[in-house]
Amino acid sequence: MCIRLLFTVTISFCAAFAQATPALDLWQAWQLAQQRDPIYAAQQASTQANQELITQARAQLLPAIDAVASVQHNDSRRASRLNRGSNSNLNQWQLRLSQPLLDLSAIAQFERSRYLAAIAVFDLENAKNELALRVTQAYFDVLASQDTLKSLQAQHHAVEQQLLSAQHAFELGGATITDTHEAQSRLDLLKAQLITTQSQLQNKQHALSRIVGEPVPLLAPLNPHANLPAPEPANPEAWTTQASLSNLAVAKANLAVQAQQYQLKASQREHAPTVSLQARGGSQSNQGIYGPNTSPRSLDSSVGLELSIPLYKGGAISSRVREHASVLQQRYAEHENIRRQTEESTLNFFTNVTAGLLQVKALESAEQSSLASVQANQTAYEIGVRINIDVLNAQQQLYETQRALAQARYNTLIQGLQLKNAAGQLSEDDIAAISRLLIPAP
Repeated sequence: MCIRLLFTVTISFCAAFAQATPALDLWQAWQLAQQRDPIYAAQQASTQANQELITQARAQLLPAIDAVASVQHNDSRRASRLNRGSNSNLNQWQLRLSQPLLDLSAIAQFERSRYLAAIAVFDLENAKNELALRVTQAYFDVLASQDTLKSLQAQHHAVEQQLLSAQHAFELGGATITDTHEAQSRLDLLKAQLITTQSQLQNKQHALSRIVGEPVPLLAPLNPHANLPAPEPANPEAWTTQASLSNLAVAKANLAVQAQQYQLKASQREHAPTVSLQARGGSQSNQGIYGPNTSPRSLDSSVGLELSIPLYKGGAISSRVREHASVLQQRYAEHENIRRQTEESTLNFFTNVTAGLLQVKALESAEQSSLASVQANQTAYEIGVRINIDVLNAQQQLYETQRALAQARYNTLIQGLQLKNAAGQLSEDDIAAISRLLIPAP
């Protein structure tokens, strides 16, 4: 009785909530996720921060100006008597300008910074695609839990009716008490499944809420008659070729190789001479305690070129060259591994989409067959040809088939997005296309 009351209250609350709050579709969830998802926001900040690497590396090639000022007090005494000393204050200031004219290592670091900034841009684009996949997965997870809950509620109602029928038949002497026990056992099991499913639905809603940044209202469901898109082109080799050219992870790994090449060049060029323009200007004053210094105060300036040739630094430069050469080999291996993984995952996603489409068709046929089986078993039970357990089994098969069909539809759509993401073709248009397959809010 308590379980039935709980379900009645839950259904009434959902109905009232549906009237007060419009249904959220996938496109709206996607728009909210871009504004409020903390993972995507963190990557945006990280990408913006990494763009400063270019400015910082360029600064090593631009003039540097600094100002220096000092105040010094001198106290001089004889060592024998510690008297007859002299005290003086020395004040000085200086402006210094340094302009690198030739620094091959800094030039290589500047080129490297451009690749690192480009990698950050790819990271942001990848984070956006990952967000699209996450919000779609979370959206369909909620729909799948809702479908399961509705299916179990319908099955619960059907078993209740079957239990009443079995009790009535037993009272009339047309059936044994076994039929009643079997129906009651199925009903008790469904009650437990309903409680678990209700909890799972709330967890899935919380997961979607974390992404969109607000409580999840009712969601627009997928149209059960929608035609799911097939891969275009229907050639797996074409998809793997596209993936090797456009996949974001592959492109990022290629940029990492090029960035490391410039890092190696920068290390090798630490052996090279550097030339810089040095300009200085300043003044100092010497005012004694016992009277002014009679020497005139001067303003000194100097301009010149400075040549620096590193001769030996304890082997540190050669060590860095060997280190970065090894890291470059690592980047090459990582690039090859990512390329192979991308081709493998692309083929897997293509296979999953095509198999999912076939599975959906098979389950649609199975749903019709299961529905016919329930009707046939119900009629046969009423005329005494079938027993109660046959009806219960047919009902269970029907609802399990319906749940599997709904899940297969969701999985196929998600695998389609995964396929496009692997091939570097995922865009907002794909989210919009899936959103159009949903039943519009009234």
